[in-house]
Amino acid sequence: MLVQLKAFLTLSLFPLFLSTRETALTFHVPARREQCFYEDVRKAEQIEIDFQVVDGGDLDIDFAAFDSQMTRVASNKREQYGAHTFDVAVSGVYKLCFSNKFSKVTAKTVFMDVYVDDGNYEPDEDAVADAQLESSMKLLNRQVDNIKNFLFKAQVSLQLAKAQRNKDQKIQISNSERVDRWSMVNCIFMMLMAAIQVHLLKKMFKEDKRAKRQAKI
Repeated sequence: MLVQLKAFLTLSLFPLFLSTRETALTFHVPARREQCFYEDVRKAEQIEIDFQVVDGGDLDIDFAAFDSQMTRVASNKREQYGAHTFDVAVSGVYKLCFSNKFSKVTAKTVFMDVYVDDGNYEPDEDAVADAQLESSMKLLNRQVDNIKNFLFKAQVSLQLAKAQRNKDQKIQISNSERVDRWSMVNCIFMMLMAAIQVHLLKKMFKEDKRAKRQAKI
């Protein structure tokens, strides 16, 4: 069964200077299932895709990206991480699929970031008449673009670190519970062995006394 979820990314940053779309989301892919997302893009835009499996099984998943002509443009086979960047040659809908069909029982939790940049800048009316203002605006645009890219990468790193921390906490809790269980089992076993030894010693003393009495008689 193919699970399809349309994810048309419409978040715009710095609308006065840049036209970009980006999103970050965490979703689940059940065992023996595939989940796909769709992004409507235009020619000359650039797409950046980053993903990480943060929970489930061996932390691996299959990934495939297809352009508007259904040509495979990127793929990963049973990997935890993936990062792809490619330019859009033909306008249309790109398909991003995450497949967990190879897993029979374990669902996977995936964190994904998608960033689309069309590289277009809105012109300033005054810049047409004033070359100096136009030059200043271009410089400002580049600086804002650099700041935006830095903030986006920092956000991705923070979210990946948070996902990794949650995973480490789950492992730590699981290990702690396992240690507690084994400690309890060992304590019970030691108490049982001590009781058996005490019982055997008492039995030996009783038999020894009985043998002495019989010897006197």
